[in-house]
Amino acid sequence: MTPTPIVLAVYGTLRRGESNDSLLSGTDYLGEGRIIGRMREMPRTTAREYAYPSLVLDGSDEVVVELYDLIDPDLLAAVDRLEAFDSADVAGSEYVRTIVDVVDGPVASAWVYAYNGPLEAMGETIADGDWVAHRARSSAERV
Repeated sequence: MTPTPIVLAVYGTLRRGESNDSLLSGTDYLGEGRIIGRMREMPRTTAREYAYPSLVLDGSDEVVVELYDLIDPDLLAAVDRLEAFDSADVAGSEYVRTIVDVVDGPVASAWVYAYNGPLEAMGETIADGDWVAHRARSSAERV
């Protein structure tokens, strides 16, 4: 019996070359796509050792995602922990895992983590919806 694929859409630190990409090593990279939502930076603070993006599933902006076939449910549980998602306490989770439609991607839908924390914790809008390009621009501006 073939296990059901678990397709995950990632938009931030889990993308290739980003700080948490090693968590997805050994998965099948399916390609890129876009989802509808808005992305904002969660800035570095004393409680947050590095900046990362947040996703809010409203509006009509597009967010660039990479799509991965996880297959192993244990790996999904590991990503849940990274994203501070607790299926037993959805309301208290910083991020909530939900299914979204994928635009111009190799699959029609995928799991994604949407921000569920306090809005005042969010920083600047990432207008083009691409975390990797945003980080590259930010790095170039600091040089």
